[in-house]
Amino acid sequence: MNHIAVFNKSTTQNTVVNNLLKGKLFPEFKERKGGVFSLSVIEKFIEEEQKHDDFTLTNHKIDGNGNVRSLTSFSSGQQKQLLLAYLRKQNYDFLVLDKPYDCLDIASQEDLEKELIKLSEEVIFIQLFKIRDEVLPFIDEFYLVDEKEILFSGSAKEYDIHFYTQLKPYVFEKNLPLVLNKIEVENPLVKFTDVNIFYEQTRQIVNNINWTINKGEFWHLKGPNGSGKTSLLTMITGDNPKAFGEDIILFGQKKGTGETVWELKKKIGYFSPNLIANFNKLFTVQHMVLSGFYDSIGLYEKPTGHEIYEADKWLDLVGLKEKKQSYFVRLSPEMQRIILIIRAMVKQPPLLILDEPTNELDDYATSMLTAFINKIHQETDTAILYVSHRMLVGLHPDKVYELIPTEKGSVGKVVV
Repeated sequence: MNHIAVFNKSTTQNTVVNNLLKGKLFPEFKERKGGVFSLSVIEKFIEEEQKHDDFTLTNHKIDGNGNVRSLTSFSSGQQKQLLLAYLRKQNYDFLVLDKPYDCLDIASQEDLEKELIKLSEEVIFIQLFKIRDEVLPFIDEFYLVDEKEILFSGSAKEYDIHFYTQLKPYVFEKNLPLVLNKIEVENPLVKFTDVNIFYEQTRQIVNNINWTINKGEFWHLKGPNGSGKTSLLTMITGDNPKAFGEDIILFGQKKGTGETVWELKKKIGYFSPNLIANFNKLFTVQHMVLSGFYDSIGLYEKPTGHEIYEADKWLDLVGLKEKKQSYFVRLSPEMQRIILIIRAMVKQPPLLILDEPTNELDDYATSMLTAFINKIHQETDTAILYVSHRMLVGLHPDKVYELIPTEKGSVGKVVV
């Protein structure tokens, strides 16, 4: 039997996984024993640890005090290696790889790929994928499915011809709204001079970081998990108390000379997919955008006519003006993210931070988000700080700042 790659068009991933395990999509697997390799399986093991002290994946991992280590004490890459080792012992006939590279940096992805290539000689893989270039190199049997129905089957080359190479860059026809109430700031927007971060006075996270972000620049901040990307972001947003005492300039003003966290946040637009969970109530799309003027979760003040007018112009740009009274939670994942980026941009901030904005999106949704980010860079003076393990095809940052781990904390360098 051949290894299989499956692109799932539906949003109900669990249904497809269950159908694969039961042989409903591929009858030849019906009488075979299958397991699942995914982030959700790891989360179930973590839940069992916390509720029942069940350390199935880590019972052979002992700390310096003689105690079994918790699964949460390992990195994402290490957790997946532990799960893979466990699954190998179960003698499965096939494994469903459900987006196996989720939450892994480039180095961890490469390590996992090597392990999967070795294991492919022992067990059949069904890889569910959203990003084409993440499909394991030895797989040449591709399917496009929608829960219970197979819409396409063919070789990798045939799949690419019919779908992947047909993926055109997304185009937004209208221009972004003009800046009417520009927030005036001075350069540099961000300047780190020999910045160091320690935790518990012993573990150094970053080592002598020197980095300057000026108006209108588009930066890609990259580095492996644990290299200090989040620590640097919280230094900028004012959420990290370890910034005090360090030589940091934010928006032309030396940090610690009187600015408040809220004054900083007014000058920063911020988006991370993690924010979506904060907006699980029945907020309308228009209210979501309007809340960006107030940096609030929900809309608790009466917006002005000018703010409503501006919000509607942004919604018109992305084709949602006629659906502005629809509920945010019912939008597609990519449109939810675009609305939250609009929410961050309506006040026209000097700096926009995008933290893993395309995480878990497929190629098609990523194309739309990439086009939107490029458009913001091309048509505004807002500086963009894009944070991600990987560079997206079609994204055009001006510069790259890379964090490189060392024994004494990560050092940084500008990559040309």
